[in-house]
Amino acid sequence: MDSLTKENTMKRITLALFAAAAALAATSARADTRVSFGINVGAPVYRHEPPAVVYAPAPSVVYAPAPTVVAPAPRGYWKEIQVKTWVPERWVVRTNRWGRSERYCEPGYYAYRTERVWVDTRHDHGREYGYGYDNRGGWNR
Repeated sequence: MDSLTKENTMKRITLALFAAAAALAATSARADTRVSFGINVGAPVYRHEPPAVVYAPAPSVVYAPAPTVVAPAPRGYWKEIQVKTWVPERWVVRTNRWGRSERYCEPGYYAYRTERVWVDTRHDHGREYGYGYDNRGGWNR
């Protein structure tokens, strides 16, 4: 290769490099048109400091325990008792094995069930007295 061809090639590469740099500069100049230089002219300008922002700590949360509820002690107990109930006789209709209806008498009987009842052990058995002797050895006033 002769020197003219090398020189033309180098010129073309240099020209392409400058064109690419100019294109990049043009696109970045379009993105932001402000240009600033770090040169100050004149006396320094003093500005007031911005007010200090003081943050208060978050309020503390104190959980109080639940109030204690004192219920009077029950004065009695539960007792299970058997209750006997008479079921009177009745006529019942049923179908026999040949498909015919038959009436027959079901005799009366006792049915048993269990019930829970509260047995009160207080002396006054739930009675309240508005005035007078309270049946426990004292007077109401």
